[in-house]
Amino acid sequence: MGIPFEKLTPPKWGGQIPGPVDWTPLELGPRCVLDPPVILSPMAAVTNPPFRKICRELGAGLVVTEMVSDKGLVHRSERSMAMVDLQPDEAPVGVQIYGKDPETMAEAAKVAESMGADLVDVNMGCPMRKVVSSGHGAALLRQPERVRDIFCAMSEAVDVPVTGKTRAGWEKTDVIDVACAMEEGGAAALTIHGRTRCEGYDGHVDLAVIAELVRSVGMPVIGNGDICDWQSARRMFHTTGCAGVMVARGALGNPWVFREIAADLRGEPIPPRPTPEKRRATVMRHIELYVDSFGVERTSREIRKHLLWYFRGTPGEKALRRRLSGLETLADVEAALDAALSANEGIREVAAKSHPRGA
Repeated sequence: MGIPFEKLTPPKWGGQIPGPVDWTPLELGPRCVLDPPVILSPMAAVTNPPFRKICRELGAGLVVTEMVSDKGLVHRSERSMAMVDLQPDEAPVGVQIYGKDPETMAEAAKVAESMGADLVDVNMGCPMRKVVSSGHGAALLRQPERVRDIFCAMSEAVDVPVTGKTRAGWEKTDVIDVACAMEEGGAAALTIHGRTRCEGYDGHVDLAVIAELVRSVGMPVIGNGDICDWQSARRMFHTTGCAGVMVARGALGNPWVFREIAADLRGEPIPPRPTPEKRRATVMRHIELYVDSFGVERTSREIRKHLLWYFRGTPGEKALRRRLSGLETLADVEAALDAALSANEGIREVAAKSHPRGA
């Protein structure tokens, strides 16, 4: 993840909360019906099988792998194949590919389809310097003709839907030319993060540019940016007219966001925040899935960021940071988790004594 820790929480919207959303399942293909139309965004070094499974179980209608190199898939490199590693119980699931050569992207799409992908997505939004300097990711926003060629080649190569994830533009909000090129190339849908490449993750997402895009193309548009709860999802649907929403930063340490949004879309009461016991159960399931996929040694290293995300902004975060360097075994990880939960519970007990009910 190339996002600074302090920017992991999307900014909150103010104002009145819009009313309930009038929605339908989003059908992108026979094997790819999004019900609800709420998607876990592809995120580098995050959306691996354990996290995808947690989010699917909690209500995501579609999950997507982290971005994978087209050349890596074509050559079936061990690293690229491991990054995909689709599981039979997570469908519908998409594979996101980055690259710039139409023929190579088409071949990579074939590999992804053969591995069980229900959808193949093209990364046209990654703003990281090392990605765009080689002409990948958001660099494609400056090359509509190349984008058209990429989608033509990929759409002809596979039977599953081909979609793209983009930003509002490079320096200014000029994504419509790229979107039209995608549509001409056979794209099934487009996801737009309503910030330009140059804006990074600053300020609020531009809902107006997403709404303009919805009016300008015939394919479904999925809104992305600043979605962290059911209220922000409602605002995205109402303000833009989008066909679905994609959650990125808002899911880090908070996979329960999918349960919230799914319940709201179905007209059900918003589920309460998880109790400490349920939070522990979910985090432990995440850890156990990680161990099953990658083993204890890798888990003890990589699960650290997830633990910090689960407890960021709470006393539990401080308790975790004191223990991170000593995480070597599964017992160490579990002890760190319990220390974080105890720190949070201690604060609640103090607050309850200071403000007893009925006082």
